[in-house]
Amino acid sequence: ALSTAAGLLLAISSAVSHDLIKGAINPNISEKNELLAARASMSVAIIVATYLGANPPGFAAQVVALAFGIAAASLFPALMMGIFSKRVNN
Repeated sequence: ALSTAAGLLLAISSAVSHDLIKGAINPNISEKNELLAARASMSVAIIVATYLGANPPGFAAQVVALAFGIAAASLFPALMMGIFSKRVNN
């Protein structure tokens, strides 16, 4: 779980500092300031994740159920055609 969290935090901080700040806001930012922005965005992400972990929103289970429902609805037709259709299996 910690390696996943570390990877996600690294991805968030890299996306914010390199893609957003250096790519769109300030293309001439120095590496030192880009690293500072990455550390700041990682700190903000940790604070937000800690808050949401301690006080989970009530709709979190509904959002997860909706996401799995959409995924299942999009995969179901292809799965059924792959299993039962002779034309798709050739």
